[in-house]
Amino acid sequence: MALRPCKTCKHTVDTTAKTCPNCGTNNPGLSTGQKVFRLATLLLIIAVVVSMCSIASNKSPSEKTAKQAAPTTVSPPTYSITKDDFREGRPRKVEVMLPKRLNQADLVEVAEAIRANTKIKADRTFIGFRVEGQSESTYWANVSFDPDVKTSLYGLSVEDYETLKALDLMAYTDRIGSWLRDGALGHVMVLYKQGDKYLIDAVFPSGGKNTEHYVGKKLPDGGLRLDDPESGFDEHYVVDAKGNLQGWGENGVYMTLPPFKPVQ
Repeated sequence: MALRPCKTCKHTVDTTAKTCPNCGTNNPGLSTGQKVFRLATLLLIIAVVVSMCSIASNKSPSEKTAKQAAPTTVSPPTYSITKDDFREGRPRKVEVMLPKRLNQADLVEVAEAIRANTKIKADRTFIGFRVEGQSESTYWANVSFDPDVKTSLYGLSVEDYETLKALDLMAYTDRIGSWLRDGALGHVMVLYKQGDKYLIDAVFPSGGKNTEHYVGKKLPDGGLRLDDPESGFDEHYVVDAKGNLQGWGENGVYMTLPPFKPVQ
């Protein structure tokens, strides 16, 4: 037990005593400095608690939502299944339509989601992907699980497609038309005229270019027929009245490309 003189009458008292037994002074063993220190400490604690509560209440709804949403996973890119065929003992075959081309990581993510979100448990799964608006009727890409995952790209990659879309054709001052072919070895076809000769440049994403010469013939409907003078087959191109480029062969039209609008 610690003792000290009463701050009023100097009678020896316990430092924890609430009143002096001799003179009745309150807190006789507590000096003024100690009282001030205890009060200051209490006020500091109250201020810290109030400040923390104020910071928590001032957080915006978006910050709170972001914090709550942090643990959730990101959904794979959108897609739609157009065909899903499975027979017991055979591989599962799925056809999918994508709104746009994807990089390889996103393509595999979509394929894994398709494989997982089904009651069908096939040992082998083959998924063929097409892209909305593509000119080729074949698959743009394929992902297979056999059982390991494998990807195959049949059309233009995202990077090559964007490169072709951004081509500047302003140098073709005599350009008649241009079209983007987005299948294997995709390229932009540019039709122009030099003298009485028609030429088509095939411009590739790498910057390479291939030029072919054609003999042109105006059609009654306003279109233009282009024949290769060195070809012995009845293969030719037709630019119809709407500006579409048609590829013709022995069995009729095998390709139709809408006009490609170059960078202005």
